[in-house]
Amino acid sequence: MMLYKIHSHAQIQDLQARSDELGHSNEHMDVKLFSLESVRIALESYALLRPLIMESRMWFCPELEILSDVAGLSLEIQKLEHDVLPQLKLQEGKLERGALEALLLMKNSASKLLHSRKCFEEALGVLLAKEDLVSAKVKRPSMMLNDTAVHVLKANNTRLFKELVQLVTDVLETPVRFCDTRKHKYSDE
Repeated sequence: MMLYKIHSHAQIQDLQARSDELGHSNEHMDVKLFSLESVRIALESYALLRPLIMESRMWFCPELEILSDVAGLSLEIQKLEHDVLPQLKLQEGKLERGALEALLLMKNSASKLLHSRKCFEEALGVLLAKEDLVSAKVKRPSMMLNDTAVHVLKANNTRLFKELVQLVTDVLETPVRFCDTRKHKYSDE
């Protein structure tokens, strides 16, 4: 059995580039994810790695489901960063149609982020979730998204957006660490 260790997105790109060469081998390939540079890159990393694992019967990646959860978080947060928050900034405090739609999208994103965070924690396992930086950082902006949307709708006040934008950026820049969940899941037995 061959072991391919991944500590960066560049190594996933390298694996993809070498997949034809490695795929012709009759050996099993264990692809082990250790880390990624940030939540921001997780979506692209998942898009590259998933087809490699799914198309080969000889390749296995136990962290692929966890990467899927991080990719979902990344997608939702990048949607906020690129689509929702800029729409609110352009409104300059006026609750016009675009701003109202963006606020409703913020509330929806808050729910999705909390759900994605829960899925990520469950995939990691209880012991690892307590040490994880990603899920810890997702909780605050998701709660603030909801609170800000409610506050702005009630008071017509947009002063909280600067802090919210910084929280969203912080989550996207957080490094992702994958631990050997198999080792920890059976540690109580």
